[in-house]
Amino acid sequence: MKTLPPRHGILACPAAPRIDAAGTRAQPRLWSAVTIAILLALCIVAGSLQAGTAPAGKQHDGFFPPSADLAAALEQARSSGRQGVAVLFEMEGCGECAKLRATTFRDSGLRKAYERDFVTASLMADQPLPLRDFDDQATQQAEFARSERVFALPTLVFYDLDGLPVARQLGSAGDAAQWIRLARYVREKAYEDTPFSHWQPAD
Repeated sequence: MKTLPPRHGILACPAAPRIDAAGTRAQPRLWSAVTIAILLALCIVAGSLQAGTAPAGKQHDGFFPPSADLAAALEQARSSGRQGVAVLFEMEGCGECAKLRATTFRDSGLRKAYERDFVTASLMADQPLPLRDFDDQATQQAEFARSERVFALPTLVFYDLDGLPVARQLGSAGDAAQWIRLARYVREKAYEDTPFSHWQPAD
C-alpha cells in the first residue's frame, strides 16, 4: 500500500552546493564536483526506474477504466439497475495498485460480480486531471481524492445511488473470494448494520 507523499512522489534532484557570503564554496571544489556527479547519477537512475513503471491507470483493460465524469457514471448506475459506483483510486508508480490489477482483478468471477452490480471507474489520486464529481461539479482527481480522505493506495470506495460513500477497502490484500464478498456486502447494504470485518453472509 502506497501513501501519497507531499509532492505526489516527484523526485527532487539536489541543488548545487550553497555559496557562502564571501563567494567561496563551503567544501573543496573537487569533493563538491564528485558529490554532485554522484547525486545526479542517482537522480537519473531513479528517474529511469520511475519511467519504467507503467502507469496504473493504463493497465485497466476495460475493468475499472479511467473516468473523468463521476456524475455520468452515477447516472449510468441508476439507469442500468446497478447498486452504485465503485471507484478505484490509484497513482502512477504504485506497485500495490499494479499488483492488484495483475492478480486479484484478473479473476473472472470477481470481474463478473463487480460489473453486474456496479459501474466501475478509476481515478489517479496524484494527478490534477479534470473531473466532474457526483454533484456534476468541476474539480480535479487529486483534489477529489483528498476530499474523500484517500491517503493510501490503492483504495476502493463504493458509492451508493446518491453518490455517498458507503464502504471502502484499502490496499491489495485478500484473495478474489474476499473481494467478491465485499461486493456482496455492499450490494446487500449490510454496511447499514454491520462493519465488513464482522459481517457474515446469510448463506
